[in-house]
Formats: sequence, C-alpha cells, structure tokens
Amino acid sequence: MPIVSKTKSIYNSGIFEIKNNNLEEGIECFSQWLSIEEGNSEDDNNNNNVQLTLVVFEKENNKLLLHDNLHNSDIEIVFTDGVPFCTLCRTDDCAHTGFAICAKQNL
Repeated sequence: MPIVSKTKSIYNSGIFEIKNNNLEEGIECFSQWLSIEEGNSEDDNNNNNVQLTLVVFEKENNKLLLHDNLHNSDIEIVFTDGVPFCTLCRTDDCAHTGFAICAKQNL
C-alpha cells in the first residue's frame, strides 16, 4: 500500500498552495523559499513559486512579517518566550508559524 502524505497541498500554477494550514505546510513553504533565495531553483521568478515569503525579521522585537503571494497579504508572527503566534490565524500551529519557526532558526 503506498504511503500518502497527510497534507493535501498542491501546486497551483507553479505556486505551492497551503490547503490544510498546518505546521508541515509552513515548513515546506520555508524550504522552497530558502532554496529560491539561495539560487537553487530552476525557475528565476524569485519568490513567485511559493505562497509564503519572508519580508522582515525584527530580532529585537521578536517579530516576523511574512507575505502571502497567493492572497497578496502580509502576516505578522510574534514570538513570546520562544513561542510563535500568528496574528492572522490567532493560533500557534498554522502554516505561518511553521514558516516562522524555520525562518527564526535559520536566519
């Protein structure tokens, strides 16, 4: 029996689209975004192939600003005692917080 991924994310017109809004999808978006930033992508359309991109990381304020390319909106993630909180979803376990955790660890 083949193993099927729990996420139902799809590539829509070349953009990795978040479907379940979970941490796993945020991690996938971060991996793809980082690959493009490092020049490891075959496509040179900058960040047009991933739904989320990092806009600003304020270390002193423990805030991240992400941009959702599919919905053309900005999303603020605030870290309190190391725990991320998404101001859009009002939770700490959405795709935005998954992306933010990876960004904070890697940047």
